[in-house]
Amino acid sequence: MFQPNAIAIDPCTHAGMRFRDPLVLCLLSGVFFTGAVGLAGCSAPATATQAERDLPAAPPDGVVRIAEPSRQFLTVEAAGGGTGGATLRAPAHVEFRDGAVSQLGAPFDGRVVKVHVHTGETVRVGDPLVTLDCPDAASVRAAVDTAVASLREARVALDRERRMLEQGIGIEREKLAAETRVAGLEAELHRAEAGAVFVGPGSGTTIIIRAPMAGIVITRKATEGMAVQRSADPLVEIGNPTALWVVADVFERDLAVVRQGAVARVELPSIEGTLDGRVASIGTVVSTGLRTAPVRISVPSEVGHLRPGMYGRAEVSLAASGGLTLPIEAVLVKGKDTVVYIERNPTTFERRPIVVGQPVNGRVPVISGVSPGDRIVVRGALLLDGSADQLL
Repeated sequence: MFQPNAIAIDPCTHAGMRFRDPLVLCLLSGVFFTGAVGLAGCSAPATATQAERDLPAAPPDGVVRIAEPSRQFLTVEAAGGGTGGATLRAPAHVEFRDGAVSQLGAPFDGRVVKVHVHTGETVRVGDPLVTLDCPDAASVRAAVDTAVASLREARVALDRERRMLEQGIGIEREKLAAETRVAGLEAELHRAEAGAVFVGPGSGTTIIIRAPMAGIVITRKATEGMAVQRSADPLVEIGNPTALWVVADVFERDLAVVRQGAVARVELPSIEGTLDGRVASIGTVVSTGLRTAPVRISVPSEVGHLRPGMYGRAEVSLAASGGLTLPIEAVLVKGKDTVVYIERNPTTFERRPIVVGQPVNGRVPVISGVSPGDRIVVRGALLLDGSADQLL
């Protein structure tokens, strides 16, 4: 005969599983109990209700609770702790800054009479560079002289008309005509002087091209006796050797994570050590060939041995504007959302949607959704959500 007390079984559990259906509870109880004892185990729907009350409450959607022993398989870090190591590397070269190069050409058609400088020579503001002989220069200067003489004559006539009008023997209409003539000749003189700016001081057909800025002669294409044309190639180029910056060629997919003002380090093979700088501007046009855009990095102007055209490598920090980055392992893709898991307590974790940028060097910049100090599951997040995928 079966002994009811030989095996102690909870009428609401079997083989480690909980059953909430009273019918299932009755069937299971009948296997081990007979007669009135079995009927007693099956006749208590209130017992099933009590069992349901004993079950732990289901966590809200997006919240995961784990057992204490499982905590060892997760790694949690505070957001912001690892942003300093997120950098972007790109090839770079040294260039003149905007406005640091002056290209000087011939203002009129003519011929080179004399070249005063050589390539690599240092010049100051106003130093002569090239002397030209341009026939049009004589007519421009003559136009200025003619306008000056005509204006002088018109002003004398206007003064005469005013005196005659004051004495009562002049005519108002003639005074107004004289004023109109003076105004027209003043405008003509301004136009002639504007054209003479390209000619410069001097007389006849001689034009002397002078340095508008201090610097060094980068190129010199002018030679004595050569014919020159207006709006042709520059005859001389001058650059300011102290106005240089480093231009990094960044791929278009990485431009979104670069910020103006970001800290940067530049390595040039010809210069010992590294140069510290900051991102001055980010190019808005992507080249059609390499699909890169220029990221200009300002470096100290007193750096010696820095020359335009030098090649090297730039390393740009991705945390310059206070942004946060996370390891790629911490970021999951769930449906259409990008999510991370935030630690509430050692055994409870909450799923949170975030907005991220393009991953760079194993880290993902976070645009929104995470604040500094939030404790993020950076390793083992897939153990909390088996239906999600890793970002990469």
